[in-house]
Amino acid sequence: MKTPLLRCILLFLITTGTLTAADLFAQVQTGRSYINVSKNTTGGTFEPGDVLEIRSAIAVGNFSSFSITQVRYNDTINANFTYVPNTLRILTNEGLSFRQFTDAGGDDGGMFNFVNNTLRINMGKSIGIASNTGNATTGGGTIAYNDKPSFYGGVCIMVASFRVKINTLVAYNTLLQMPGGAFRYTQSAAAKTAAFTPNSLMVFQNQGVCPNYVGGNAVIDNNGTFGSGNTQNRSSSAIVPGYTFINFASGQPNDGNYGIANNSSATGATNNGVPYPDNSRVFTVWDIIGDHTGASSPALGNPATTPGSTGGYMAVINASYATSQAIQQTVSNLCPSTYYDFSAWFRNICSKCSCDSNGHGALNALFNGPYPPGVKPNLTFQLDGIDYYTTGDIDYTGQWEKKGFTYLTGPAQTSFTFSIRNNSPGGGGNDWAVDDVNLSTCVPDLLLKYNPEIKVCNDALIDLSAVVRCYFSNYVYYKWEKSIDGGVTWNSTGVSGVGSPALVSGQWEYTAAYPLFVAALADSGSRYRIVVATTASNLTNASCSYNNNASTLVSVLNCGPILNAELKQFNGQLVQSNAQLQWSITATAAIEKFDIERSTDGSNFISIGTVYAAANTVQTSYGFTDPEPVKGITYYRLKLLEQDERLYAYSPVIALSPKAINFTVGSVTNPVTNSLSVSVVLPQHNIINLLITDMLGKPLFKMQTEGAKGWNSIPVTGIRQLPAGVYMLSVSSNNEVINKRIVKM
Repeated sequence: MKTPLLRCILLFLITTGTLTAADLFAQVQTGRSYINVSKNTTGGTFEPGDVLEIRSAIAVGNFSSFSITQVRYNDTINANFTYVPNTLRILTNEGLSFRQFTDAGGDDGGMFNFVNNTLRINMGKSIGIASNTGNATTGGGTIAYNDKPSFYGGVCIMVASFRVKINTLVAYNTLLQMPGGAFRYTQSAAAKTAAFTPNSLMVFQNQGVCPNYVGGNAVIDNNGTFGSGNTQNRSSSAIVPGYTFINFASGQPNDGNYGIANNSSATGATNNGVPYPDNSRVFTVWDIIGDHTGASSPALGNPATTPGSTGGYMAVINASYATSQAIQQTVSNLCPSTYYDFSAWFRNICSKCSCDSNGHGALNALFNGPYPPGVKPNLTFQLDGIDYYTTGDIDYTGQWEKKGFTYLTGPAQTSFTFSIRNNSPGGGGNDWAVDDVNLSTCVPDLLLKYNPEIKVCNDALIDLSAVVRCYFSNYVYYKWEKSIDGGVTWNSTGVSGVGSPALVSGQWEYTAAYPLFVAALADSGSRYRIVVATTASNLTNASCSYNNNASTLVSVLNCGPILNAELKQFNGQLVQSNAQLQWSITATAAIEKFDIERSTDGSNFISIGTVYAAANTVQTSYGFTDPEPVKGITYYRLKLLEQDERLYAYSPVIALSPKAINFTVGSVTNPVTNSLSVSVVLPQHNIINLLITDMLGKPLFKMQTEGAKGWNSIPVTGIRQLPAGVYMLSVSSNNEVINKRIVKM
């Protein structure tokens, strides 16, 4: 906003971040900006087909008699853009249409040549006729300091405007150069040219907003919050390079200045409800507010802090005409091929800052403008000097709103400089607060199958897995890690892979499975976790890989002896997809009942029925049919309870499946002493051969036994007579061999 007290200071769309004394008092100021018309309501990235409005402005006079002649604007449209017909206009500083021209040459002050894609807009009074003469000095109008559109009666501000469309065939991630253009005019009999450097913008797909961002990369001033304190004004910040820091007062921060405060009042007052004008407000019209961080209502933000009390700070910027960067920071240690959320919260803080084309302010009884807040802030997000996103016009609503976009780093990119640049064409208004500037990483959800613990019986199967779910489909590299010290240190298990995500309910997900293994008592207390990354190299970098600090604790229980003495046999078969179980016991067994338990993972069993033992000892055979069809590998066991039900034991586990079951040997507890039991899973009834050799291959013990389809627990008696040492146990069935190393104590 401008005030009459500071009319001599005109900053108009200076494209560099440094202003000199000559700039401040120059009688002709020029500058250039643009808006994304297609995204101007909500904000967004630049995409094929978007329409952009180019706005090149010229301000004449500095509240003293002054004029220039032969004023015209020239530009050329390059091949990546298409001119939108009949959009040649002169605008006010607030973006309102002041004068419109046809595309034809020779009928009014504007023309567009569809052959060579050049355009010309004559500016001011007595503009004459624009023909296809392009940059010719003839023609062009006169602009005097007190002409309309007027800024408080002492400066005339005109904006040459036209629209272009990004060609629909332009590919995403294409770097475009916006038209540059130039003003040409005569000042004190000397020909002048004010040329503009073309803007660089990236055609970038709008990725939406990831719901699972982690703010660990919020690296700017106090993690983007600007901190807190018990004084109204804080010190300056290095991340606001394009403006001059100043404390809040009746006319400050003025144009080109910014403040950092916990209260935007000129006097420290806290009542935002006082009527306009009021001296407690900056320029008698600014809102009196507090910061945004931690507000119970993110839209409303926090109230202004009472002087002497501690409150959070925000940056408040009086952008006016300057298009220099308001926020800028270089960030390093980024991860390649990773999505980042670049965002901030903004608030338009002036509802009465407009100045109409006659020079009347919004509080003047003669004000005839359509929008009392005046110029709406419009901001561009840049990375390494390239425009990626515009916020659109930020209307005055009395509330905060979040603006930002998602960016994907390149395959080798580890740093960038990000900026938030003022993009509005200046004038009354364009005053805004910013807080919670954030650069954060979009991370996946890691859903462990067992969390926080899996409890299993000794010799049970353990099948760890995790569902990896993310808004983007790039966290496909994973590895499993194990800890044996309670999660203090983690070591690779050697199990890793690359997932193939599928789109499920709007997010990409896949399952990362850990190889099935047999639980041993030595496994109890171990923890397993999954780590994911976007590339293979990121997976080896702790700073660029991700785990959510969740892990699975393995608790292995000694569930009691297997009743081979009382249980003569236990087997099952599938009949029309249902499991039919049969078992028999000795005639002398003192069994009260049998609980039938089922598991889909070999670890977690649930009771599915009970069969009571016969009152006499004549019946020794029993059966049970599972009413639920077997769809995958399903495990069954019996819990045998004696008459008082205080003593129980489990049967061996059998496995049934409509598909083939793989030959598996469970882990072997090391070291062993006098007894060893080996768990073997067979795909079908078959012979099991066991062989113990020394490390030179000399056979020391062999045995052969029949194995049932599914789970088999085999006692290896030959270990007892072996001397202490290291041996090899070979288990084979149907020409498949699995070797296990054992240590005898």
